[in-house]
Amino acid sequence: MVKIENLHKSFGSLNVLKGIDLEVKKGEVVAIIGPSGTGKSTLLRCMNYLEAPEEGRVTIGDITVDAKSCTKKDITELRRHSAMIFQGFHLFMNKTVLHNVMGPLIWTKGMSKEEAKEKAIDYLRQVGMEEKVDQYPVTLSGGQQQRVAIARSLAVQPNVLLLDEPTSALDPEWVQEVLEVIGNLAKQHFTMLIVTHEMKFAREVADRIVFMENGRIVEEGTPDEVLNHPKHARTKVFLNLEEKEEYKMIASMAYKEMLPMFIRNGLEIAADSGTPEGLLTCMEMIEQTTGKRVGGASLVYQQNEFIMKTVAIEKEWQGKGLGTILVEAVVDEAKKRGAKRIYLNAKVPEFYKKLGFVVVQKEDAPDISDCINCHRYHHGCDSEIMKREW
Repeated sequence: MVKIENLHKSFGSLNVLKGIDLEVKKGEVVAIIGPSGTGKSTLLRCMNYLEAPEEGRVTIGDITVDAKSCTKKDITELRRHSAMIFQGFHLFMNKTVLHNVMGPLIWTKGMSKEEAKEKAIDYLRQVGMEEKVDQYPVTLSGGQQQRVAIARSLAVQPNVLLLDEPTSALDPEWVQEVLEVIGNLAKQHFTMLIVTHEMKFAREVADRIVFMENGRIVEEGTPDEVLNHPKHARTKVFLNLEEKEEYKMIASMAYKEMLPMFIRNGLEIAADSGTPEGLLTCMEMIEQTTGKRVGGASLVYQQNEFIMKTVAIEKEWQGKGLGTILVEAVVDEAKKRGAKRIYLNAKVPEFYKKLGFVVVQKEDAPDISDCINCHRYHHGCDSEIMKREW
């Protein structure tokens, strides 16, 4: 059994984990999904104290470590109960495949070389690498190296395997062989927490899926519940974009004082481009493969109201449902900030009516008639002020 209680982790002023609570049953496989930079890998690293959390408790098996009072001995004991498989393989390049797996058996289990060799070959057999025992890692493909890393982790007989995007560093042709090995471990009821962007794999292997964003668990449930019937708007946004594969939403929490800045794909948000006063968030949608901008929107707070501005999808990307995804992302961000309603200046009212917006009289709404483009180019337009409440 694995249990995480109120786990917090910061890097300087950046709060990466914000009170994570999670429990994993023995033999359960939990896949952790979510946008990059939301704390998924940090969560795994805090579980075995590769990163030390500031607050919270981690329980693995019968060992519980409290961040406020733990000792080096406590951490060492906790690590004996878990094994982590990284994006990189972390193999000893000067040792053979066999000796890479034998090492933990000798160091942590106190086995003789003969016994360790026998056990190591057995673990290598489980991952289909028993015929490579005398080779060095440099002679292996990426997929083969990762399988050796998995065998080495199994050798310590951990209560839980922590897998941090185990296929992300692999060439596409080697991904499937590693996923098959992990799938076989799942069938053997190994307890595993897997950070992954492989949605098909998560659907097939996981007993439960956890969606994380912004340092928190937003939603969790069975693969069918989370992937087919997500309840939270942010989960829907993420999954819609993942299913398209070639797109990726980059939601940059770009407060005005942080501009100009680069968001994850390297696009720059210019501070002098008519940025509205009271800007809370800029969202950029980009094409994942090329980094080309697909669209964007912003959320501002003016006159004590939340206002959506500059919602735009580039012409070549229109008609693909991306505008709906973008609008829902902004609405959800407003909700997270405590908004009860949101306004916008709509040039295409019929589109927004389908998303729950209604037309309001200008005298009943904040003065938002000067959207950025109108203000910059032609000082007004024939649009409708619309509102959505919840």
